[in-house]
Amino acid sequence: MIKHRLIKKYKNRRLYDLETSKYITVDELHQYVVDGLLFQVVDAASGNDITNATLLQIFVDMDNNSTQFLSSDMLRQLIVMAHHPMNQAFKSMLEKMMQTMDNQLLQNLYPTNDYQEAADAWNKQTQAFLSQWQAMFRR
Repeated sequence: MIKHRLIKKYKNRRLYDLETSKYITVDELHQYVVDGLLFQVVDAASGNDITNATLLQIFVDMDNNSTQFLSSDMLRQLIVMAHHPMNQAFKSMLEKMMQTMDNQLLQNLYPTNDYQEAADAWNKQTQAFLSQWQAMFRR
């Protein structure tokens, strides 16, 4: 079983890391994500798991800064796909694609310093994913 660090979020929006016994900022929580540190965020009052909402907030904060990762069109497409009858299939394929790319990055399958070469390899994988997705609709 994978152990997650437990973070409590209080009404005043403060985050408390139970492992380190200290309050942390959203920026520090963002760094946990970047560093691969697994965590679960729970509402201190209700005990409800609010990890997804917290991760979305980190993403929104990140996207509001100078680095805009997703375009408006991509965000709109994600919202549309979430309401499509095949949303579970889309979710599953997207999770598999992200896991595959994550595994390849961890295995250093892009050992080059040539970023164009790495981007080309990444694009090739993305195209393969899109082809699989389109094939699902042709059936």
